[in-house]
Amino acid sequence: MKTFASQLKKALWIDWLVLSALVFFALLAPFVMPASAVIALAPVCEWKAKYNRECPLCGMTRSFIAISQGDLGRAGRRNKGSAPLYTALVCNECVAASLVVVQWRRRQKRLWAPA
Repeated sequence: MKTFASQLKKALWIDWLVLSALVFFALLAPFVMPASAVIALAPVCEWKAKYNRECPLCGMTRSFIAISQGDLGRAGRRNKGSAPLYTALVCNECVAASLVVVQWRRRQKRLWAPA
């Protein structure tokens, strides 16, 4: 019987992988879609809509598009936190991908191991 801790660990692992997959597609979007399509898919900022004020993440979509086009200056003007956040998300994707590969290789070894 599995313990609560092991079940929680597995649930968090799955949640992190799902979120990482969503982040991967969000980071990939500016490379495979026109900027206007990415902007159209982005949600409207609730702070701007309700309070007519910018939130700390305002401009992040346009900043990520600028980063994907190699324009770090424009990205910094749109949102100063975009480069560190983009870097952190790319690092997260690298870690997630490497852990998925490690887990996949372990399963392959177990499947093909002699009995």
